[in-house]
Amino acid sequence: MMKVNESEMTPSRIEGVMGVALAHDVVQEEVTAGVRIVMANSDVPKRPHVHSERQVIYVISGNGKITDGRETFDLKPGDFILLDANEEHYVMTENEGLKLFEVKYP
Repeated sequence: MMKVNESEMTPSRIEGVMGVALAHDVVQEEVTAGVRIVMANSDVPKRPHVHSERQVIYVISGNGKITDGRETFDLKPGDFILLDANEEHYVMTENEGLKLFEVKYP
């Protein structure tokens, strides 16, 4: 068993077209799990962005949008987003930041 607090972690930075997201990954193996804090007025990550893993995103707090280039969804606390492998996607915020929990898996 192990306990890790987000405040004790050094996040990596995910630069965007505009703004930045901070990534607090607690597991980085075949499965990656962690928290993303997308700062206000951000459009992240830089384009193009795809990865070979499937992904589940859960919105903890804040509001924003996610797009795959074909459709765009508003994001609010309690929302889940399910992404297929190699599906292009981007998160956008305006005046408010967004806190997400995400899991990438095969």
